[in-house]
Amino acid sequence: MASGTGRTGWVRERDLMPELFWTADSASLQGQNRAVILSAWELILLVVAAATGSADGEPWAWPAAVAYLGAIALSVVISRQNPQGLWYEGRAAAESVKTLAWKFAVRADAYQPPPRTLPDAEGLYRFQLGRVLGAFRGSRVIGPDTGVELAEITEAMRGLREQPLAVRREVYLRERIQVQHDWYRSKSRHCARAGHWAGVLGVVLPALGLVLAVLRALGAFTYDALGTVSAVAASVTAWAQLRQYRPLAAAYGLAADELELIRRQLTRLDVESADAEEIWARLARDAEDAVSREHTTWQARREIRTTTDRDH
Repeated sequence: MASGTGRTGWVRERDLMPELFWTADSASLQGQNRAVILSAWELILLVVAAATGSADGEPWAWPAAVAYLGAIALSVVISRQNPQGLWYEGRAAAESVKTLAWKFAVRADAYQPPPRTLPDAEGLYRFQLGRVLGAFRGSRVIGPDTGVELAEITEAMRGLREQPLAVRREVYLRERIQVQHDWYRSKSRHCARAGHWAGVLGVVLPALGLVLAVLRALGAFTYDALGTVSAVAASVTAWAQLRQYRPLAAAYGLAADELELIRRQLTRLDVESADAEEIWARLARDAEDAVSREHTTWQARREIRTTTDRDH
């Protein structure tokens, strides 16, 4: 067992993951943070431009012009750097590597024990890893010179693989199933709440615009607030589309439900039965498939984004 992990039952997921996972994960987080920050400032500047541009008087035109100039600059930066593409690429690559690492470590799917011996399992791992590297070769996540050595099998992966099924199940249920289930459930609730409030604002803001339009028509005030309200409403819609609140709430909720069902099946598995390893390999594969659906979505978004950028 790798040093620092203590007894095998206490091994953590972070000890299992190869370097390539952390490289891709870091790139994804960097792309996500940059995409969110740049997009947020772009929308804020557009709202400011609309608000100042709607005010009476020549002095207000200059702040509007500056805000529009800033929004244009940010739009150019976003277009050239494509941080959203880095976000999606990194997440897809990281989750692909994580799935392979877990399958190897707990003997899931085709990584089960004899007649599939350990050398064969290592060969399968390297073969499937090569396919992942090939899919992302040349991207900003995995450069052309990135080798398999960054995703070599870790000592923790080998150590866990050598343990009895009862130990592998304990670690897998705690570090993979439970952690992933709780993350999906938490994100599903967060996205559902955010999607709800985005929907509320989608109704309230046009209603506010209607009230202001009527009041202005009646001569209650001269400030043209309609453009500002419209800009805010459009920004809320654009933000909700960037964050994909409603689709992600549904996808995360479904993944959490699937993992809960699989957790119950894995918990009920009799590790002493003759076919325990075979059943385990299949159930663990089903768990990884449930998780993979989400990072397959990242891969699809990556391909759509790449195609869109190439067409432009």
